[in-house]
Amino acid sequence: MRVIIDERDLQIGDDLPLFMEKNLVESEFIIVILTSGYKKRADSRPGGVGYEASIMAASLSKNEAVNKFLPVIFEPYRDEIVPVFLASKLASDLSDGLETITFKRAFEKLERTILGISTTSQSSQELASKKVVKVTDKSDLMLNSVDDDENTQIMLIRIDSDEVTQPLNNGTPGSALYSVPFHLNHYPNRTWQQIFLQKWRFPSQFTTKHRGNIAKINRDLIILDGTTIEEVRDYHLRTLKLVIQETNKQYKQLIIKEQQRQERAIVLVY
Repeated sequence: MRVIIDERDLQIGDDLPLFMEKNLVESEFIIVILTSGYKKRADSRPGGVGYEASIMAASLSKNEAVNKFLPVIFEPYRDEIVPVFLASKLASDLSDGLETITFKRAFEKLERTILGISTTSQSSQELASKKVVKVTDKSDLMLNSVDDDENTQIMLIRIDSDEVTQPLNNGTPGSALYSVPFHLNHYPNRTWQQIFLQKWRFPSQFTTKHRGNIAKINRDLIILDGTTIEEVRDYHLRTLKLVIQETNKQYKQLIIKEQQRQERAIVLVY
């Protein structure tokens, strides 16, 4: 299951309207947190919230997404927090405390809706007997489908010579070395980055010129900071391609393992 959160997935310079349109259309479910501030902006249509509300209202008016938009409340229900376009929708009431039976039942019902599990398929007692998995930051492992090669395969696409940092050459140690950026086909998530950096430190094959502490990742760039153009050409590029290939392989195995885990058990997050 892939979860899109704008604060996490938006990058500086991204096209905001395109981001909203793409994810509102392509997502299977949209969780809408109802507050008085959200209602005010959704009804009057200013800014990004208003733009999103317009898209959702248009979808509902055409019966394109009858059960797609899931209102959720964390405060007592009242008309002042419900935007007009969601007035007919039953909201998931999570306003009670986290430890209350009411909250747990409401959360379980919301979870069943998202996972496509019938409310009559298993009793609450049967669900409670399942292994409880605490999910802290598993989203990185669930961002991509194993069949989505465009998302799971990170590739080098170019080295821009204009972006190579020129050395200071001031006589201090390392001042004659360059910072060389390699562009990737898209931003790798945190899990992929962690695997890559570990494999770069200890690659399966490397030359005598290899240095495990010079690689870092910034957005869609892998940067080798503290090398020379000649070293990159003759040594590091070959190791870099190998490490990326091995990182892709291990990351894909993690996705497969996560998908298999999801198929074996229902994840309860309380």
